[in-house]
Amino acid sequence: MSCKNCSSALVHQSFYCNQCGAKIVSERITIKRILEDAFQNYIGWDNKYFVTIKYLILRPGVLLREYYSGTRKKILNPFAFLTICMAINLFVFNSFDKEYISVMNDFNESQINWYAETLGGPFADPEFKTEQLNKSTESSKFMLKYFNIMVILLLPIYTLIAFLVYRKPYNYAEHIVANCYIQGFSFLTTSLIFFIAIWVHPSLFLLIYPLLIFYYTYVYGRLYKLTIGQSILKVILFLLILVGVGLAVGVLIFLLSFAFGYIFAALSS
Repeated sequence: MSCKNCSSALVHQSFYCNQCGAKIVSERITIKRILEDAFQNYIGWDNKYFVTIKYLILRPGVLLREYYSGTRKKILNPFAFLTICMAINLFVFNSFDKEYISVMNDFNESQINWYAETLGGPFADPEFKTEQLNKSTESSKFMLKYFNIMVILLLPIYTLIAFLVYRKPYNYAEHIVANCYIQGFSFLTTSLIFFIAIWVHPSLFLLIYPLLIFYYTYVYGRLYKLTIGQSILKVILFLLILVGVGLAVGVLIFLLSFAFGYIFAALSS
């Protein structure tokens, strides 16, 4: 008997091919078999997608070290995992786009009210508040429209910062793998917190930020086998660099806008 997928000779009573790893199927197709295969491949808890999620929750360091060493058959490819989670996230937020904009507006309104009570000044001005809420709406619409592009553009930046902070023994490509899994899992967490915020209270969406920071710290702490103190110091450094990069990009955009505006005005005159 030979394998029907690669034609290699099979050992007697084999369940899987020694060459290509395909499952040996000898019985005829039945409705029961079709449903069992569908459940196992797409819904079952032993599906690669769910196995990957289990590892990312319970043993993220083990998952990453095994992937780096070449043990990859039981878990989903990092880019495939990121793509699936991103698609789920997009589906959720675009299906509930009005609720998403409402949650973000309520969240921003609560922030402005807090600033108005503690700082006063322009934050207490009703016109300023209306203007900020309008900007929040436009920002939310922009996020929904260009979410995929932003994820692709920001992933190399997050990875570079992680590479600079955590360094050896892992190279930049291996950090890309880690950040694909972290980002993918973060999308699932964001979708879950979003649903909770819709049905309970918009302010619960605030939980997403400390949860994501905690998860990033947790994964890299397990990967590098860091102590709690070391993990905290590393993530603080990561956040400081991230904020610094954000400020630098903001200043650069402002200077370029000013320069182009000056040149355009000079040419127009």
